[in-house]
Amino acid sequence: MSCRCFYLCWGLLTFTTKEIDVTEWKGGLLAVGVTEKDLAKDQNSKFENPILKKLDSCLGGVLADVLTEEDFTGKSGQSTVVKLPGLGLKRVGLFGLGQSASSTEAFKGLGEAAAAMAKTAQASDIAIVLASSEGLSAKSCKASAIASGAVLGIYEDNKYKSESKKPALKSVDILGLGTGPELEKKLKYAQDVAFGIILGKELTNSPANVLTPGKLTEEASNIASLYSDVLSAKILNEEQCKDLKMGSYLAVAAASANPPHFIHLTNKPPGEPAKLKLALVGKGLTFDRWLQIDLEQCIFYPRL
Repeated sequence: MSCRCFYLCWGLLTFTTKEIDVTEWKGGLLAVGVTEKDLAKDQNSKFENPILKKLDSCLGGVLADVLTEEDFTGKSGQSTVVKLPGLGLKRVGLFGLGQSASSTEAFKGLGEAAAAMAKTAQASDIAIVLASSEGLSAKSCKASAIASGAVLGIYEDNKYKSESKKPALKSVDILGLGTGPELEKKLKYAQDVAFGIILGKELTNSPANVLTPGKLTEEASNIASLYSDVLSAKILNEEQCKDLKMGSYLAVAAASANPPHFIHLTNKPPGEPAKLKLALVGKGLTFDRWLQIDLEQCIFYPRL
């Protein structure tokens, strides 16, 4: 068995990549991504797919019986779960990927759906495997998409709820898609992107009395400080905006009791100077509290 493990700060979620026989895994939920072709059976009504055949044999034919009863065909978006009380493996969940799985969104959706099912079942650990991974190109990209989806699948913005449950899920094993330091780097990058999405959601969902221009300025400064090797932040206050003759901007900002802030984030990747400069200019809307954001070659990274 080959295994790599590292720690994911948000939600105390640990990702591990493993190359083991799927029947050896024990835990709360084994999530299997299947295409419609994977569910083909031979003349004896046995799965032709090696992983499904091995699982079904290990479970005494329960898997095939449940799929027949529930008319599960592997279509995209379909899912079903088999409870296995008394065994080391508590649940097997099958997640449809459609006729064939090739897009990043399909694998991201698999991770998200598996994590969501784990959240419902209050499972503390899950494993995610593809029924057909032999000959699959760019396996590390598929694993990264699954990891990103899993992070998003358990996310829930509970900051403003008086009572909320923390996700029970603590560990995710990704089986059969490789191991090693390079894969870990790609998984880490995928998680960073997921964190950026979560940060954006939390800022968007914050009420006006929480997300003021000053607060958003703090967030931008914190991100730039955390990634100071590639990011820098320049914040213009009201006086500096006056010096630059930003009259139209200040005229709108005058309608608010909160002072305006102009955020300029710059991303300069390491290595050779960029051949192409990209500038994104937009409004950071905080209801009636005015602020402007100028993003030049900007990438938002999460705070870990």
